[in-house]
This record gives sequence, C-alpha cells and structure tokens, in this order.
Amino acid sequence: MNPRALLDADMRMIGQWLLQGWQWWSDEIRALIPARLQRSSMRELPRFIVCDGALAPARPGQRVAVPGPGARVTLVVPAADCLVRTITRPALGDRDLHRMLAFEADALLPIPVASVVLAARIEGAADAPGLVRVRIAGLPIAAAHAIAEAAEAADVVPVAVVVEQPQPQPAPLDFAPAMRAAGLLARQRSATPLLWVLVAVLLLLNLAMAIWRDAAHVAQFERIVAEQQPAVGIAQAISRRGEQDRRLVARSLALRRARDPLDVLAAVSASLPTGTWLQRLAWDGEAVRLTGYRPERADVATALRRSGRFVGVRSMGESAEAAMPTGQPFDLSAKVEPR
Repeated sequence: MNPRALLDADMRMIGQWLLQGWQWWSDEIRALIPARLQRSSMRELPRFIVCDGALAPARPGQRVAVPGPGARVTLVVPAADCLVRTITRPALGDRDLHRMLAFEADALLPIPVASVVLAARIEGAADAPGLVRVRIAGLPIAAAHAIAEAAEAADVVPVAVVVEQPQPQPAPLDFAPAMRAAGLLARQRSATPLLWVLVAVLLLLNLAMAIWRDAAHVAQFERIVAEQQPAVGIAQAISRRGEQDRRLVARSLALRRARDPLDVLAAVSASLPTGTWLQRLAWDGEAVRLTGYRPERADVATALRRSGRFVGVRSMGESAEAAMPTGQPFDLSAKVEPR
C-alpha cells in the first residue's frame, strides 16, 4: 500500500482495510491459544455423517439422539471423500498460511482450485529450522454442497465439518471456515458485538461512577468549607486587626525615631560651640528655635550647619535679650533632619 492509494481510498475501502486488520490480529491472537483449548468444545458436540442426503451417527452402532431444530453439531467427512497430503512450509499465522495455500492449491491438488474447498492445519515443526508440517485437505465442491444441503434439510447448525480420523485429534482438519467463506454455510453469530456493547456499557458505568464520586467529594468539601466559614471569618478578622496593630506600631516607632525630643536636645547640645549658653529651645516636631548667649567669637549658625542634623539655619533678627559680659545674644531657627 502506497500513500497515494491511502489518500484515494474512500470510507468503504478504509473500513475493509480495518476489518482485514482486525481479522489478522484476531487470527494471530487465536494462534497463541493451544489447539486443545480451541477445539475442546467441538469434541463435546454430537458428531454426524452425511449419508444419502441425511444425517447419520458418525460411528456405526452409536446411539445419538436426533438433533432438534437449530442444534449445534459436528459433521464428519469420510477420509475417502477428501484429498489429503502433508507438506512443509514456513512458520506463518493461520490467516497467512491459508492465503498461501490458496495460491498454491492448483499445484498441491490434482483438481482446479475453483472446484474444491480447502482445509489446513499445522501438525508441528518440520526437520528443517523455520519450517512446519502442514496437513492440507481438499473437499470437492459437489460434496461440500451435499453436506450443506443435508445440514439445511435437518435444520442444524454445523459448527465444524471435519475429516474423519481413526483417533480424535485436538485440531482436526475443518472445512467449515472455507464453506462459510464460499457461502455454503451460514456464518456463525458472533458474540463480539455483544461483548463490545457490554464493554461500552461497563465503561460508561465506570465513568458515571467516577463522576458521581467526584461530585460527592466536591459536595463534601463544600460542606466542610461552609461549616468552617465562621471560624475562618473570625481568624481573618483577627489577622486583619493584628495587621492594623503592626502598622500602627511601625508608624509610632517611625514617628518616635523622627521626632524624639531627647534626640533633638542631644543633637543641639552636641552642635553648639563651647561656652554657649542656651536660654530657650522651642521645637514643633520639624523645626527648632534656639535663643541664648554665645561667646563673642563663636558662630552658632555655622556650628549647627556643620553638625549635619540641621538645615535651613537662619537668624530670626536681633535678639530681645541684652548683651551680657558673659556673651552675645543669638536667636536662630533651623529644620531638624531625621536620622
């Protein structure tokens, strides 16, 4: 198969390819099952032989109840009515093996392939590695028609049409698949669609159960959340109040560090020149006003500027205080820089 053939194929052709792939896969899986397990049910069915267009017990003298309408039976073909031989072929699956034998049927049997129904089974490994012994049988189409007509007249369902053998074999040669493919026998009703429907129903039930369980878990979680909502609300309120208290404390500490009167007083004391006498200090939180006496050669304004804690130092005019022998009066204002 090339890509062009795949692109040109219609839905019907693609469906046939999928069906063929499914059949091939089923044959490969079936080949893994031991033959004794595959044919165990066949040996339990009543066995009949077609004689003069009617069904008779497969073994002479054997008492077998007359099958009722729709009974499942195994039909036995006398070995003398078949052409049987054993060949060696490469180890293949049942489906591939039957395809290969269909191509080689003209060379394997002395009658045309169109007038014969083929059956084959693998008997075991051959002497050469990679080869198996295959037993092949051909049933004339006329005999196959007679068997199909006898089964239809008796109103029975032939599960298998096997070749007569002296001893029961776990996997006898069965013409039933080839006869069904040729339209001589009705195809068996397969339980596969019912099984797939059952699988689909179980899958849907599984999904529904999973969805129901998830919904139940979500509802239970929502119920727990609703029950814990009052406690969560209280915890959130406490958390908000704690956050407000922390902000208030931080703000108070910041204000205290920026407007500490003792710190301002210490800065003024450290900045004034030696011998300066401070008579009055007024501080409004941002600016400070200093009034007092200084030595004659001391420069209070320059000292305040050099300290780094005071900016905008300026004189407030002539001091109302009279000069004294101990010093000259001064009246200054400055803005205090926060640390």
